[in-house]
Amino acid sequence: MKKVVVFFLTLTFLVSCQTGYQGYSDDPEIKENIENYDIQVSQSAKIPKDGSGPVAGFSPEVQPDTVITFTGLDDRVFVSNGNAVNFIYDGIDPDDTYIMYESWEGGYYLTLKKMTQGVDVKFQKICQIFIVGNPSLTRVAVPPSMRYEQIIWTPRSDGTWELRIGSTERGCKSKSLDELQKVRDKKYEGSVPK
Repeated sequence: MKKVVVFFLTLTFLVSCQTGYQGYSDDPEIKENIENYDIQVSQSAKIPKDGSGPVAGFSPEVQPDTVITFTGLDDRVFVSNGNAVNFIYDGIDPDDTYIMYESWEGGYYLTLKKMTQGVDVKFQKICQIFIVGNPSLTRVAVPPSMRYEQIIWTPRSDGTWELRIGSTERGCKSKSLDELQKVRDKKYEGSVPK
């Protein structure tokens, strides 16, 4: 009996891993959210020296440190902290994509993703930051050693979302949070439904 239960659980796990995000398209609310999601095309980005989070640019940098050419989905490139980069989309419709960022030692990995593509985020250290396109298409994994840390979603001005583990009280930095605080004036606060 024990072998049957273990086999069933293993089979269930394998099937659930293979299906991934296919079920999202069946949920009308999530499907509408995905179809109506608007992300501005990044022409450039600045990675701050302190690693606090990339700043998307909607026009090319005049003197970038490097130029990245994306030729296909899931192209992945590392950019060091303190660098400015310009993007070229070769044979790709940039209006159908966004750039996913993953903080790492000394910089960020940048990956070109399709706007409707599901992504997996696996935190490995406190204060790690990911920039993703849509919370509805993001699956998050947290190791047991960090299960009591806050996971914070912050909307960004370009339509993407910053996903961070660890609060600012724990010493984690966030450019997205700084930008969000600038638009949270009395007029904005008054317009938020209660």
